[in-house]
Amino acid sequence: MDEGNRKSLSEVMHKLKEIPYKPKRMGGRMSTSLGSWTDVLPMFLDTQSKTAGLLYPYPRSFKSVTFPSLDDTPLAGKMALHKDGKARPGLVFCHGIFGSKSHNLVRKVAIKAFKHWDYNVLALDLRSFGESKRLSDAEGTGGWKEAEDIIGAARYLGSFHEVTTVGVSAYSMGGASALIASAVDGGEFITGGVIAWNGYSDAKRMVDFISKPPKPWQPYFFVYPVFKTCLGLARRTRGESDVRIRDFADFISYACSGYYCIPADEVYYKSSPKNYLDDIKIPTLHIHSKDDPVVPVLEAEENMRLSADNPNMDVWIVKRGGHCTFDTVDRNWYENVLQDFFGAWALRQERQANFPSSEAKIDSPSLSGSPISHIFAN
Repeated sequence: MDEGNRKSLSEVMHKLKEIPYKPKRMGGRMSTSLGSWTDVLPMFLDTQSKTAGLLYPYPRSFKSVTFPSLDDTPLAGKMALHKDGKARPGLVFCHGIFGSKSHNLVRKVAIKAFKHWDYNVLALDLRSFGESKRLSDAEGTGGWKEAEDIIGAARYLGSFHEVTTVGVSAYSMGGASALIASAVDGGEFITGGVIAWNGYSDAKRMVDFISKPPKPWQPYFFVYPVFKTCLGLARRTRGESDVRIRDFADFISYACSGYYCIPADEVYYKSSPKNYLDDIKIPTLHIHSKDDPVVPVLEAEENMRLSADNPNMDVWIVKRGGHCTFDTVDRNWYENVLQDFFGAWALRQERQANFPSSEAKIDSPSLSGSPISHIFAN
């Protein structure tokens, strides 16, 4: 982070908590249903390479881009850069499981950040999701490789001379991945702070939770059929209908043994933010709602406990918000938190560029020998 732009996270958190929070009086099931129903059909469509990104197109100001993750896996994104010659901060937006850049959860705020908040913006599709499915057969890992994707997106956006600092706003699985990315990157490419919305702490515990069929009275009950349908569709798109994938635990195990060739326990360790929190050195905030029906609040409580001694990491648990549906519960609060948090770390003046020219972005060299890749490998 730029030395002249340093603020303490505690100072920023004090100001954020002064923002009026007036959530609608609805439970987590209701707010999650109302806030995410428009993304259910895109979730189904995005499991298939041919129909990924079919709904909810971006404005013309957003261009389709392809860029490499840290392991050179090609990724798809939508990027918008202001063309008036002024350098501005950038924001990367990242979806959750079975999501994509085209879902309203990401798309609406990405467009607003560009048009109304004066940011350069990149919304990405993680490996195995959205349009990135067309570019490679890389499997998802629930956090480990997704963190590499987020860092790759920050590196790509920050390589343009129009971009000063780069922050990350990520949701659900993407939020957990962003916590890992924050620790691993250490401020090399992510220079404008991180917000992880409704992320988790322990990947194995989370996979076990969403794999187990819930009882009708349990909050996760109404989401489970949607995830189960997406799981089945996602396997068919690979032409692997003969592979027995009963739940998300099988999904991860197959990815580990069939693609990355490493034990599932190792992937779960690498995909669990709780194992990285001590290493976070850039301003990072995990925001979670008590009524989240998908990611239990105990995940945030564990991150809060484990990061208590790290001044660069904070966990903010609020009463309502459902699963990443703060826009539905209290839009003004949600947008003000985003603007004030990232505004605290944003650099809005010209910087000295330490990156290659924009013509060299997409085919950037492998980082297989870089310090970042060694951290992931060990």
